[in-house]
Amino acid sequence: MASLVAHITGMMVQYLSRTIFTPDLSIAQQRRRLEYLQRLTPSMTATRRQDIQIAGIPAWQLTPTNPRPGRLLYLHGGGYVMCSPQSHGGMVSHIAKTTALTTVLIDYRLAPEYPFPAGLNDALSVYKALIETREPVFIAGDSAGGGMALALMQNIREQGLQTPEALLLLSPWTDLTCSGDSLESRAHRDKFLTPDWIRQIAGCYATQDQLTNPLVSPLYADFKHFPPVLIQVGMDEILYDDSSRLYDNMKEAGVTATLSEYPGMWHVFQTHAGYMPESQLALREMKDFIDALA
Repeated sequence: MASLVAHITGMMVQYLSRTIFTPDLSIAQQRRRLEYLQRLTPSMTATRRQDIQIAGIPAWQLTPTNPRPGRLLYLHGGGYVMCSPQSHGGMVSHIAKTTALTTVLIDYRLAPEYPFPAGLNDALSVYKALIETREPVFIAGDSAGGGMALALMQNIREQGLQTPEALLLLSPWTDLTCSGDSLESRAHRDKFLTPDWIRQIAGCYATQDQLTNPLVSPLYADFKHFPPVLIQVGMDEILYDDSSRLYDNMKEAGVTATLSEYPGMWHVFQTHAGYMPESQLALREMKDFIDALA
């Protein structure tokens, strides 16, 4: 059963999301509304923040008080069309603090101005720079960022680069063909996303004939030689099948994968890690997952 804090937060999320993430607005209008909301609630980080450039890509580097060896490359969500380190800095700083990993949260290029594969190419450039240190590298992402993490792993494998230690995926968007049953069957339960909005932004990122490309919809990828993967998903979200089917495909391919389902939770509920018990539990699970790899 969800906590009282989660019930109250869920009502707030539902009210705010319906005013921003709607196909009734253009992408430009959605961005402006999100930026206005961010000005009202500025991002507060739980770690030391530095504005950096890595491989020519702007980023926030979030450093915990006592970092462990290694780096976490974080790819933010936002449907490939919006969001930034500013929108995700609070949540990601809590992830950095909890996991004790110095984290690089990159500001990759967004569609529709820069459609597939521009943002993915940015992520690959940053990853190549990070592995030059010879330190362990982890990759994490939420929603579209989770999908990009899976696409990035395919690039890493095909180019024979150093394999990341693990992938941490928060409600990953893995199927831009929008074929999952949960897209409609859980629409009445999801407090955050709507099917019409998901379909709108899929068309902004990739053309119709690209939607089954495994680099766009990594649900259809070959998962051979993937590192351990943690998938966290809310059981009330319309993208639930994007996680459950991903997990099934990974297990069939022999990947060491964990699917962690959170009852009553919505899309990327980890956003509320500063105060919501379910979100804090999810971050502790990430830490435990990383600790177990040592």
